[in-house]
Amino acid sequence: MTSQTRRLAFTPGIAILTGLSIGGLGLVLQRFRLGLGAMTNLSDGYPWGLWIGFDILVGIALAAGGFVLAGMVHIFGRERFHGLARPAILTALLGYLLFIFSLMVDLGRPWHIWRALISWNHNSPMFEVAWCVMFYTFVLVLEFTPVVLERLRLNRLNHWWYRLAPLAVVAAITLFAFAMTGSPVWAGITFAVLATWEAAMRAGVMPRDKQMPILLIMAGIMLSTLHQSSLGTLFLIVDKLNALWYTPLLPLLFFASAVMVAPAMVIIESTLSARVLRRRPEDEALGELAMGMPLVIGIYLFLRLADLLARGVVLNTVTPSIQSIWWWLEIGLLMAALVSFTIPEVAARPGARLLAATATVLALVVHRFGVALVGIQVPEFPAYVPAFTELMISVGIVAAGLLVFRLAIEFLPVYAPAGEELEEPVEIPEVLVTTRPGEAAALQAQSILRN
Repeated sequence: MTSQTRRLAFTPGIAILTGLSIGGLGLVLQRFRLGLGAMTNLSDGYPWGLWIGFDILVGIALAAGGFVLAGMVHIFGRERFHGLARPAILTALLGYLLFIFSLMVDLGRPWHIWRALISWNHNSPMFEVAWCVMFYTFVLVLEFTPVVLERLRLNRLNHWWYRLAPLAVVAAITLFAFAMTGSPVWAGITFAVLATWEAAMRAGVMPRDKQMPILLIMAGIMLSTLHQSSLGTLFLIVDKLNALWYTPLLPLLFFASAVMVAPAMVIIESTLSARVLRRRPEDEALGELAMGMPLVIGIYLFLRLADLLARGVVLNTVTPSIQSIWWWLEIGLLMAALVSFTIPEVAARPGARLLAATATVLALVVHRFGVALVGIQVPEFPAYVPAFTELMISVGIVAAGLLVFRLAIEFLPVYAPAGEELEEPVEIPEVLVTTRPGEAAALQAQSILRN
């Protein structure tokens, strides 16, 4: 039985996710009715809290698997990861949609969010982040469209999507270049380069991916790279940030940590979804991802420690404080993940691989919380502790994302055919392996008739 013909059972897990989602939505409506002051513990000293630290900073990083896996498969030709690309794109799309929703909840006047389209403040990193997120969400919608068209069996529309998607990317990136530079000349150069590139691929002068337009993947990588780092840039203007996190390298650390956590999230998502849907996990591809984890963790860890040494704040890590304890928690999780992934047995065992990937994700969560919450100190204001309503709204948003992901993988062809539901294990008689194909088929037919 394939995922297209199944019907989702209303299990206790689905019931819990539905209840949390509805409860969170109710609190969101209350937040819009009563305002931020009545529903949060935010203040003038701590204007950014849990929703920024977790829903946005963490959420955006955990959605990085989309551009990393799509680039590996469609640009670098790592076809053995193809079965992991669609789930990663779905996770990224849901992550960015939830990011936008969370931002609407956090903004004091969310009805003004559209003004970023017409107010081009080139001195603000928020302007660049807003445009990158907007355009990358558009790219993710384009990347996921073939999954929906395939489910609806709209092959003709899928053909037109493949032809028109690159043109939409050319127009979007040209507009993005004009918005970022304010220069018609640079916008014209961008359009000329992209249009020439696409024309060369259509003419057969350059290789063209048969499943996903290369310009679409390249646009996703470029936009993700820009705003993953720019989120770190936002906190370079926060002079209240503790020296353990405040560094000129913060944009680079944000980008490096997003790349680091991308394969870890793919490992977690694929392993858990395989268990829930009783489908065959992509063990070979996941094992190869796990073997590459020491490299990305090592690069990030090297940058993190070298930065502290270069700035001369190493002694801050041993000064008794909640900040130093939080810093060691991050480093401890990273070291545990690094050591685990260097053991060959971890890459081969799904359970151990899942634990190591979880440690990597938790290390990123700790780092982002350190930047947005723990590392910010304002002595003249009471320390910020998230209100229960803030926590439950975040829980509701995450529950809604998990619920939509569950529905999507149930009713859409997100996974490759190898990811179909597992029935009872099938044992292949040894005689079928050692005989010729024709003889094997005859023997199998006789066995079926006897049974």
